[in-house]
Amino acid sequence: MMKMGRFVVLAFLFMTVNGHIKAQHVPLGSWETHFSYLSAKQVVQANDHIFCSTYNGLFSVNLSDKKIRIWSKLDGLSESGVSSMAYDSEDSLLLVAYRSGFIDLVYIDQNAEPKEIIPWPVLQNAAGLPDNKEIKQVTFHQELAYLSTRFGILVLDTRLRQVEETYRYIGLNGSEVAVSNIAFSSDSIYAVTSNGILAASMQPDVNRQYFANWKPVGTPANAVAVCQYNNKLYAGFSGKGIYERAGGAWQNVYSSQSKRYSISKHEKSLIVALDDKIVTIDENNSATITNNTSIKSPAEALQTADGTLWIADYKNGLIRNSGPDFTSFVPEQKDTTISPRPDSVVIDRNGLSWARLPDYLGGGILVENKEKNKQRVLSVSIGNGSLPSSSIHSLALDQDGYVWFASDKGVGYFITDDILNAGRTDAILPVYGQRRLFANEKCTAIAVEPGNRKWIGTANGLFLFSADGMELIRQFTATDSPLPSDYIHALRFDAENGMVFIDTPNGMVSYRSNASASAENLSAVTIFPNPVRPGFAGLVGIKGLLDKSIVKITELSGRLIYETASQGGTASWNLNDYTGRRARGGIYMVFVVTNDGNEKFAGKLAVIE
Repeated sequence: MMKMGRFVVLAFLFMTVNGHIKAQHVPLGSWETHFSYLSAKQVVQANDHIFCSTYNGLFSVNLSDKKIRIWSKLDGLSESGVSSMAYDSEDSLLLVAYRSGFIDLVYIDQNAEPKEIIPWPVLQNAAGLPDNKEIKQVTFHQELAYLSTRFGILVLDTRLRQVEETYRYIGLNGSEVAVSNIAFSSDSIYAVTSNGILAASMQPDVNRQYFANWKPVGTPANAVAVCQYNNKLYAGFSGKGIYERAGGAWQNVYSSQSKRYSISKHEKSLIVALDDKIVTIDENNSATITNNTSIKSPAEALQTADGTLWIADYKNGLIRNSGPDFTSFVPEQKDTTISPRPDSVVIDRNGLSWARLPDYLGGGILVENKEKNKQRVLSVSIGNGSLPSSSIHSLALDQDGYVWFASDKGVGYFITDDILNAGRTDAILPVYGQRRLFANEKCTAIAVEPGNRKWIGTANGLFLFSADGMELIRQFTATDSPLPSDYIHALRFDAENGMVFIDTPNGMVSYRSNASASAENLSAVTIFPNPVRPGFAGLVGIKGLLDKSIVKITELSGRLIYETASQGGTASWNLNDYTGRRARGGIYMVFVVTNDGNEKFAGKLAVIE
């Protein structure tokens, strides 16, 4: 017989029912992002790849084959919500800065794959900085990274991982100024600030941390962006156009009423993104206009060596021109938010409507029989709801017919029978860890999965509890998972696919639970992944089951090594036996018996070492 490492077994054996093999499923315990890639903000070239950031997303395009790759926390990035980025070709470093001020140093290989990602909380660890640490622009200059922020300029040595200098109080009389854009000439640095353009000498004996060494530069209007090109300083002025500074005076190069300007320097031209078009300025200050219906609201643009324009557009994503034609490069778009929310109104098994009332109407829960024109408002009053808080954010009907709620001070549920006629009605509040569940925590969303477990979203993360809310099964935060934010806006559970969708202020993600909708019979049982390949660290799923089916994993000899019950239509195995040891390579039998014992299934699972 051949060794297990050299062949694959995909055969299923059947006892009393027929089955078939389906396509591989999303692995249990895995995450997917559902960000919008249309709100493009910045575009950067890294060798033969184009990187584009959107409000919550980041993706790259291979210039050779035009393949798109999505980047997220699943790849090791620290956060979502890129505010700025820049590429240093000498170190193959993509510096990614987030809206929070957090920085990732992403070292990439020739194929733009991450070799190493180093989180750098340099702003978070610094004392005395304002709450808003957003980095507006990153500029590499002479092996240093210059960060334009709302509190000045931060100069970083990325190789030594240290702060070189901070130009913070450089405004009038040493006041703090916000910096949005900088540029370098042969001997000076220019900064677009809330006080206009300021300039300082780059000579080594000049103390640029002293405000008096920063001189104001007179301008014809409010400066938006600056760039040094062909030994000249160019700037974009709101409502005026693009100007060149020569002999201490500004000369108009291109007139425009645009309010926005983003200027990037290339070998033979300047590329300027205006409100609704792209302007290319050559060495002789001749302007070429690029305008197209695809260009709705350009944020930034660059030009590759072959003359192709790549445009980050706030409304249409990443756009490329090829002659007169324009092509959009955007990852496949999925639902990017939970809308409409399924948890504002639920209908119980008696046909009664349960609706959460907004705070401006006094809050609480309205229970209504619309046919009989009968209703009741459940409140914080004892005997008339006993809600822990009148601020109700989410409702869900569970498998037992109970109506659960998420409030400003925890979660609970009501037994719905005779709710409109009962004299006294009090919410049941689960107890976890000898205290009321989430007693002093804002619970923002709740969803019920097949098997009746409860997903609870809070202002501090996502939690999975047992059916009665008294046992914590799983917990996720933005620190230890791909969650974009600890604050959960809304939840929705897709029972058919076993996916919980999590909407946050920083975008939506989904998680593949080990529960799904119960099947009607065992005719379509699927074991995945099968075979289990070397290095696999996830869960094996058995899908297509009836709720509470008994699943047993045995060796070919018949020795039982694992047993569980399905959550709805799915059961899972972590590939460990009862002693906690990892299963060895080989063939394993998977036996399934429905809860009533009327249907049975047997299949094989291959584990390759």
